[in-house]
Amino acid sequence: MTENKTILVLDDDPSVRHMLQVLLEQQGHVVVTVGDVRSALAQCKVALPDLMVVDLMLPIEDGEMFLLEFRRRWRHAEVPVILLSASTARNEIARRLNVQATLCKPFFSEDLVELVTTLTRNGETIAAS
Repeated sequence: MTENKTILVLDDDPSVRHMLQVLLEQQGHVVVTVGDVRSALAQCKVALPDLMVVDLMLPIEDGEMFLLEFRRRWRHAEVPVILLSASTARNEIARRLNVQATLCKPFFSEDLVELVTTLTRNGETIAAS
């Protein structure tokens, strides 16, 4: 298990944020949770995470807008992203934004842990699922 990686979780649902925080902290990661794009960008300004788990459908500004702005501000940062969404457009958006992986909501916690482990271990790009 890869330990002490910082993971930013961006999701507007407090219960999802809490569940992801508990799950990922049990894997030895440091988890920072935020509920909106502005908070996520502010957190990245403080310290870039090792991995981001981003909900696609957010109120006001969505996950796609966040990733576009993140890449504009930190264009040389190579932070892997897992895109979460129930949207059928998630795979197309992931391809367009060069996102490493997607998970359809609802998802199995084992699938998320496997993706996080793979992406934090060696940073390799894996096919969107």
